[in-house]
Amino acid sequence: MASGLAACSSVPRDPASVEYRTGSRYQAPSNPSQSSRPVPTQCQNYTVRSGDTLSEIAQRCGVSTRDLVRANNLGSADRLRVGQVLVMPRPSVHVVRRGENLYRIGLQYGVDYRELAALNNIRPPYALEFGQEIRLPQGVTSRPVPRPQDPHTDDRRRNEPPRPPVSTGPVRFDWPLRGTILSGFGPKPEGGRNDGINIAARLGDPVRAAAPGTVVYAGSELAGYGQLVLIRHENDFVTAYAHNSRLRVSEGDRVSTGQVIAEAGSSGTVSTAQLHFEIRRGTNPEDPMRYLQ
Repeated sequence: MASGLAACSSVPRDPASVEYRTGSRYQAPSNPSQSSRPVPTQCQNYTVRSGDTLSEIAQRCGVSTRDLVRANNLGSADRLRVGQVLVMPRPSVHVVRRGENLYRIGLQYGVDYRELAALNNIRPPYALEFGQEIRLPQGVTSRPVPRPQDPHTDDRRRNEPPRPPVSTGPVRFDWPLRGTILSGFGPKPEGGRNDGINIAARLGDPVRAAAPGTVVYAGSELAGYGQLVLIRHENDFVTAYAHNSRLRVSEGDRVSTGQVIAEAGSSGTVSTAQLHFEIRRGTNPEDPMRYLQ
């Protein structure tokens, strides 16, 4: 996402270098029980050696002593034997439900979303798929309490009309806001990279959905983006709309092409009103100019 432009110049300059707050930059806790490092090969089935203790083995293999005891059905009076094979606890996972995003999942387990992103190799805008398994850090074993089910939910689903098939034709997106392009897609001369485009705006200008879809994120928790909206579309596309002054939609909302979803602003890492707009397919950024009509 681009940083701010100098307000004193009449000719817009390119924004400063792009810096995404990717999971790879996040420093996970140093406590071994919360480590997100892969389990070493020799730890996948650990053979006890002379002088080994449970706590030392747990620390060496990046798991908690409690989980190691539980995985091997050990009691407090059990003693380790040389040559005994210990099974490492399997990593806990969360299965993504409809409407969930990485930030919300992190809140459920008390884990920073950046740690989850790093552990699962997920890059901004952190798009998730329904049914996807999200690996949790070692030591996170509890599951969130299931939401109570509406007894009429199944009836309503049975009465819903069938959804139209996913389009296989060329994908087109409308402009979310008309204005001067302040920064284009791709590498920058100073070594940074813009994974979208930045469009000049006036404070409060309407920001519109580029295509029909479902809002999967609406908030300001992702550092640098300010007030941000993410919309999932057909064919695994996601659009991002950042630096807004006000959001007009909520997570889970269905939106149509041209619907106002936000008001332009200068939140996040910019100092003048503008819209940072991205089109991603899966987790890969695409040049918006190839799709905008």
